[in-house]
Amino acid sequence: MVFKAIILILLLAIAISMATALFGLMKNDPDSNRTVKALTVRISLSIILLIFIMLGYLTGLITPNTVNF
Repeated sequence: MVFKAIILILLLAIAISMATALFGLMKNDPDSNRTVKALTVRISLSIILLIFIMLGYLTGLITPNTVNF
């Protein structure tokens, strides 16, 4: 359960980082690196999330849904 909560927190952090980048773009300040920093954080969080999901799958903490048709 804690593992899934960490994944949800990472997803929320990615969404917040995307919103920060959007507001940085809308502000239109040519000397600001706010957008670049926010997108760098988003990419880093996405890589961490991918690693967490792969580790969860490999250790059995996350199991795929099997649908029988």
